[in-house]
Amino acid sequence: MLRRLLFALLATTTLAALVGFTAAASPLRPGDHMGTMLFVRGTAATADLKLFDICDPVILQPGRYVRRCGSAPRVKRLFIGYGSFAPPRAINAIWKSSTWTGWFDGRRIQLRPFGTSDRPLHSFPSAGGNTVTLREWRVMLVNATPGAHTVRYRTTDADGTTNATWNFVITRS
Repeated sequence: MLRRLLFALLATTTLAALVGFTAAASPLRPGDHMGTMLFVRGTAATADLKLFDICDPVILQPGRYVRRCGSAPRVKRLFIGYGSFAPPRAINAIWKSSTWTGWFDGRRIQLRPFGTSDRPLHSFPSAGGNTVTLREWRVMLVNATPGAHTVRYRTTDADGTTNATWNFVITRS
């Protein structure tokens, strides 16, 4: 009996390895590590650097986007949250009708536990020079390791689906 159980376990493990089935890593939540990097709740105001200061964040139409960003210096707290902007009176309705998914280096981020924060963008060019509210996910990366990284956000709303990926490099110094 023990021999059959060991054989079944070995056969299942071998088959999984051959066809590429592996246990998926659980989604990232505040307090989780990915290597030496730590994911925490934060805001753009508490960051040493905001990813979207070196990456073009503005997307006005649904679709698939892949953007290459500039290099970022290694900092303690890198804000990688993304979101949507709308007139202040409309942001709640727009946000409520959208669904969001995020990934960092291919690993899913469970966004809801990070929460959101709002900040005004005054005279925002992409909104015709009007003031808008930017609501963004409060995702902060502490001690991002040097090298190439990817942040991806997908949102679906009444206008369609936007699937955007930003590739960036953290430099050694």
